[in-house]
Amino acid sequence: MRSKPSHLLIIAVFFLGGCATLPTPPLTPDVYFLPPAESGALAKVSSQFERSNAAGQSGFLLLEQNDEAMKWRLALIDHATVSIDAQYFIWQDDTVGRLLFDRLLKAADRGVRVRMLVDDLVFAPKDRNIAAICLHPNFDIKIFNPGKVRDSTLGGIGEFLLYFKELNRRMHNKLFVVDNRMAIVGGRNIGNEYFGLGQKYNFRDLDVLVTGPVVGELSRAFDIYWNAKLSYPGSAMSSKATIEELLVLRDANEESLRDDRDLLASYPLQPIRWDEQLQRLPARMQVGEAHFIQDVPIIFKGKQYRLVDMLDFLAEPSHQELTLVTPYLIPVGTFLEDLAQLSSEGVKIKVLTGSMGSNNHTAAHSHYKKYRRRILATGAQLYEFRHDPSPVIRDISDVEPVKAKFISLHIKAIVGDRKRCFVGSLNLDPRAIEINTENGLYIESDGLCGKIADRFDGLMTPENAWRVTVNAENQLRWESISGTVSMQPARSFGQRIADFFFRLIPIESQL
Repeated sequence: MRSKPSHLLIIAVFFLGGCATLPTPPLTPDVYFLPPAESGALAKVSSQFERSNAAGQSGFLLLEQNDEAMKWRLALIDHATVSIDAQYFIWQDDTVGRLLFDRLLKAADRGVRVRMLVDDLVFAPKDRNIAAICLHPNFDIKIFNPGKVRDSTLGGIGEFLLYFKELNRRMHNKLFVVDNRMAIVGGRNIGNEYFGLGQKYNFRDLDVLVTGPVVGELSRAFDIYWNAKLSYPGSAMSSKATIEELLVLRDANEESLRDDRDLLASYPLQPIRWDEQLQRLPARMQVGEAHFIQDVPIIFKGKQYRLVDMLDFLAEPSHQELTLVTPYLIPVGTFLEDLAQLSSEGVKIKVLTGSMGSNNHTAAHSHYKKYRRRILATGAQLYEFRHDPSPVIRDISDVEPVKAKFISLHIKAIVGDRKRCFVGSLNLDPRAIEINTENGLYIESDGLCGKIADRFDGLMTPENAWRVTVNAENQLRWESISGTVSMQPARSFGQRIADFFFRLIPIESQL
């Protein structure tokens, strides 16, 4: 229930907004995942993997390269026969967003049930367009925790301020499940920069393609959010939408993709068969046991059960090495004390986060930087990703024909003793730990976790990261292939100015 605002603020919203609001949606029965596909390429590959491995074992393929992460999403969509469930914090109205939407629509045309759940904060389509898409018999959209004031920017801002506590909690989850046979979990949202087509910057990111028994956990996890009261049905967002508008949207989307065909040179514009890639998949997968963990989308009896509370067991058994990679790092709670305790027990701790130069959110970096000395005081090694990394990392991040101005870190992962790991949506900052909902995959697999740890070691080499240290005079130093510097690396003088002013704004708890 929303908290009671003051009468003055209520009046302000009405004057600012004009105030057409979302209607109360009709009561509808809950909808759940469909049984695993019995036929089709995905069912065949999944069954082949299960026959070749022990019961309870799942398979994992690391998706490092941005183009491979996109192609596997396209492959799963193009071969879907039963269902596609997609859950994302961001689905941008850009080239990548339109390409994946076009593919989902084509899957729905051939009878695949498509459910798309997207957070409301930055979702671009108009309410009437969302309702029009939901007129497709096989395509349904829900919006997580939407504001009710929809037709006025000022009114929307006023509503957000009035109901800040309720509207501030966003669904940061990322999940993509196809045919209840295969899934993709990790850090990528849907947008150009996550798949190598960002003109300003591209992310060095990480997903895991998974098959096996853990996929059932993913489908059940999706249903919890899909049927939550905070997930508003797109079909109820407008009563004026028509099927003709869906046809217009489809045509406009396809025309936009044709206009962007040069940018999309590395990706097929139409559905194709991916038989060769699928046939080779079981042999490429690492084997292990996995469990999916997530935050619940509601507050129950005044207590929040956070995903981070369930991650303690990943760090506690670590006896040799713990590696943490996060693009945004602002210590919360007992984080620093926990690092110091592990370090005192002989655990080698390595932390990789973004440098100011590689950070796509300078404000987040501005409030991280005051913690550098305290992180180092725990005994942990601290590295900051370079915005101009080695050609190898460039090749992983950029996709032809794009060469972005800089590369930004977006990986969210933890690896313990190269045997256990967590890959998901969780940043190590106040917004992730205390506000948003998050999800991810906990995996026990020597093969996969060892491979991830090796990749992270590569990201922390002098070609790709700055090693942060404190000298005898307690002065910070940054060391990489470029030498040793005494001023934090930045992309420009303008970014340094922005960093200075962001540090003065008291917004740390919201980052």
